[in-house]
Amino acid sequence: MRRLTLPQARRVALHAQGLAAPPPRRRPGTAEIEALVERIGCLQLDPVSAVARSPLLVLHARLGSFDDALLDRAAYEEKRLFDYWAHEASLVPVSDLPLHRLRMRTYLDEPNPRRKLVRAFYEANREFADAVVDELRARGPLQAKDLEDRSAEPWRHGYWTDEVSERQTIARMLQVLWLAGRIGVASRAGAARRWDLMERCLPPDPPPAEELGAAEVTRRAALRAVGMLGVARGPHVRAHFLRGHYDDLPAALEALAGAGELERVRVGELPGTWYARPADLDAVERLRPGTRTVALSPFDNVLCDRARTAELFDFDHRLEIYTPAAKRRWGYYVLPILHRERFVARADLAIDRDEGILRALSFHREPGVRWTPALDRNVSGALERLASWRGASAVAVAPAP
Repeated sequence: MRRLTLPQARRVALHAQGLAAPPPRRRPGTAEIEALVERIGCLQLDPVSAVARSPLLVLHARLGSFDDALLDRAAYEEKRLFDYWAHEASLVPVSDLPLHRLRMRTYLDEPNPRRKLVRAFYEANREFADAVVDELRARGPLQAKDLEDRSAEPWRHGYWTDEVSERQTIARMLQVLWLAGRIGVASRAGAARRWDLMERCLPPDPPPAEELGAAEVTRRAALRAVGMLGVARGPHVRAHFLRGHYDDLPAALEALAGAGELERVRVGELPGTWYARPADLDAVERLRPGTRTVALSPFDNVLCDRARTAELFDFDHRLEIYTPAAKRRWGYYVLPILHRERFVARADLAIDRDEGILRALSFHREPGVRWTPALDRNVSGALERLASWRGASAVAVAPAP
């Protein structure tokens, strides 16, 4: 079994995520966005835009400054990406459609208590479900507000919607039809989605509609996830990409290792068996040290598994958006700051659009980081680049608490 030092494992992980080498010199287009999303598997969607929407921040961290409109063009005009469920609601590459089709086919049959409620709701409203699909076929794309609630039984169990209104029954039905693959998101305007038939949200020539079984989806998805992560233990894979939807994952990882598609690895003094692709391990000695200094979305793919982030990077990543203000330790929308191959600080950032300033409402240096003038310049430069991309002319950092 090969061994990686902890610094080597971090380097492999950052190279896998496109966060080690400098960003490309030329401004990206939709093809570069598609290639990056294929590389990292998904862009988690989130409506909070204190600085920018999370998918835009994820792209900016890897590709540098770009026109925001390119993401919507790639997804909803050129249909290189589509909305589906990965880590959470995400933009995913069309090339992974065969892996996502399994969940579309089996979503309503998943054996858990929550799905039982959804299944009962759907069964009671089959005519309503078909009517929604028919209306979208005839008139789509449409927003939820354009659809009439003709349900036989309302959704009674509480549901967070874009508008958190009395129209939760329609919102829930749209969500069910989306996850079941009958409808998709044709476009977005802020938090509002325009819905249409799934086939009209995909390119005219999508990947073949092969019906992969659960074991084959797990095999392919596990191999993809390890490639995205660089090096990972089984629980890290389970929390990534097709989060929570791997059938008998331990057996799949061992089978991949037995077939030579993955290798078992030891990482420093960390516990457990880790996995990596043989080609990635062969390249370890040739990997250049990370050179980026960049502020990352709190939902960034390299951070989305908090347990792995703590284990591999010794960084305790906490999201406090839904924590009452008085109880927050770090702030509302805190962006971790990566310098080379360590997380060195975190900043609660917001764009003051009236003043044209990127404000760091709080700024916390990580314990144990030696803060030098060179590091200070690198971090300041990262915040200035972020500000410039968002149209702000300056950065204002609040005094340290």
